[in-house]
Amino acid sequence: MDEFLNTVEASRFIKRTPAGMRNLVMRRMIPFRKPAGRLLFLRSELERWVQDAPGVSLDDIKREGR
Repeated sequence: MDEFLNTVEASRFIKRTPAGMRNLVMRRMIPFRKPAGRLLFLRSELERWVQDAPGVSLDDIKREGR
């Protein structure tokens, strides 16, 4: 079963402030759930969101190191 994170836990996970997390939610830039008005995040969705973000991937770094 996937783990739900509250705003503080999710902000620690992706190294943002809670206010920064709420800003990403408000701009609909990050996956979230809002059951009964409570903001929740699925850890697996946050991991995928980080992996899919533009930038250099671990695979790119490994290829350059050869």
